[in-house]
Amino acid sequence: MNLGHIERGTKLKIFEECEGRAISEEMEAVFRFLETGKLFVVHCSRLFETYEELSKDACLNISFPTGPNMNTFTGRAVEKQRSDGMLMIEQLTDIDTYSRREYERDELRIKVQVYGIPESKLSSPRFGKPSADAEMVDMTYDISAGGICVITNTLLSSKYDPYYLLDFSLTVADKDSFLLPAKLVRRSNYPRTKIGRYDYGFQFIFDNMPDEKRRLSRSILSRKLLSR
Repeated sequence: MNLGHIERGTKLKIFEECEGRAISEEMEAVFRFLETGKLFVVHCSRLFETYEELSKDACLNISFPTGPNMNTFTGRAVEKQRSDGMLMIEQLTDIDTYSRREYERDELRIKVQVYGIPESKLSSPRFGKPSADAEMVDMTYDISAGGICVITNTLLSSKYDPYYLLDFSLTVADKDSFLLPAKLVRRSNYPRTKIGRYDYGFQFIFDNMPDEKRRLSRSILSRKLLSR
């Protein structure tokens, strides 16, 4: 996908980040038109008003849905336009697309502890619980064999963003406890419910631990059966 595929009127989610860390809350923008191959114009009143306050080293994390997929890329605000609320943004990275519906999601409330993790450690075949305090502790909104969603009042920020280690258990049994690496692929302050202010979507990374994916699938099924 490229910018030319984005239709006029498409709603974008934008937040400011620096060195992989979110340093602002999410803003809603509307795609207006493509200026050139890498430059495009959006309408975003909040970004327009705070343009002069943007950090010099910060980038803009931009995401938008297309059907069952979510698309994300990084950009940079270039200049304000003459029209109120209009800004030009430069695309800095390719658009990364992933499926939001690859796995069936179950609305299970499970306590999860979220720790930041260096990208260099993602290839580990197994993980130990970090000694540092968790970046966030809350309840899941839903879970699948592909990832989890957490809706919370906690603003998540880590120097290792978007990579995290998730510690949770589907039952009291040790065999249903998990410590899994994940990538934060969705961040929104427009949650689907009123149980929290922020909506976070994590995608598990099973590249070096395929057995854990099968074990998680079985544990989710067992939890659903126990809940009936």
